[in-house]
Parts: sequence; C-alpha cells; structure tokens
Amino acid sequence: MRRVAWVVAVVGGLTALFVFGLLRGAPDRNVPSNLLNRPVPTFALPLYERYFAAFGPRLDLAEHAGRPMVINFWASWCGPCYVEAPHLEAAHRRYGDRVLFVGVQTQERDARAAGRAFIERFDFTFPNVIDDDSRVSISYGLFGVPETFFVRSDGTLAYKHVGPVDARVMTQQVEALLR
Repeated sequence: MRRVAWVVAVVGGLTALFVFGLLRGAPDRNVPSNLLNRPVPTFALPLYERYFAAFGPRLDLAEHAGRPMVINFWASWCGPCYVEAPHLEAAHRRYGDRVLFVGVQTQERDARAAGRAFIERFDFTFPNVIDDDSRVSISYGLFGVPETFFVRSDGTLAYKHVGPVDARVMTQQVEALLR
C-alpha cells in the first residue's frame, strides 16, 4: 500500500509540474535581446526573384541606413508565421513608404520552393531574403521563428517581438519608430 501511495505521489507531483509548465505561457520566450538599444547586424542576402526588379538579386541593409526597419524572421513550416503574415503585409502597405520591411526566411536550407509558395500565398510586396545557413539569424540571437525586430532609423534595436505579431503590436511598434 505504501508503494502505491508513493507512486501516486510522484506521478501526481510530476503531473503538477507538467501542468504548471503548460499554463505558465510565454514568459520564458520573452528573453530580452542583447541587441536592445545597440546597432543591429547588417547583412547582404539573396532575394527571391519577385523582388529583383526593385532591389536587384541581393538586399544589402547598409544601403538603407537612415531608414527605420522591421525585420521579420520566418520559415515556411512555422504555423505561427502563417498567423502573422497578413499583419506584416498590411503594415507594409500602410507604412512601407516610410519604413523598410524585410522578411528573412531562415532554417530552411534548400527549401526555396516552400519559401516561394509562402510568399505567394500572402502576396508579400516587401522584400524577402534567404538566410540558408542561418548565420544572420544567429547574429540576431534568434530563439526560433517567428521573431520580429523593430529597428530605429539610427540602426539600433528599439524592440524585439518573439512569436507572431498582430495588428496592435505592429501599429504600436511602427508608430514608435516614426516618432
């Protein structure tokens, strides 16, 4: 009988810890970026073909210095990326004349077809680059996808959003960049 009580107590304790972890939510994902208020890494990465006419075959962030930026890291296999995609495109259509929006496909070596399909599905009109080896993602300190970086016109990071952005976050952060 004692043994059964002991097993029930251990299983109950482990179950309680598991439930606590699930209900705890996202606080452990909101790790502050080491880049906050510091210059973000610049990069020059290949673009998807649909953006060649406007930008050429590569996008070099250094060529856009002095302009606020929204840099979004995504992957075609990422469910939350599908949730946030319409908000990114809507914000670009609203603010794209004053803010450079850049999508960075990451963690998908040799997945260009999936990336093209994702971009076409949401009709992204802002440039999207390919970070095949995830070097740029690493330099930004990515924990996963999606993550969005809001960069001031002086090139410093104003805010990093972990997880899918929504219209409220997008408006709030982009408006802050424009002040």
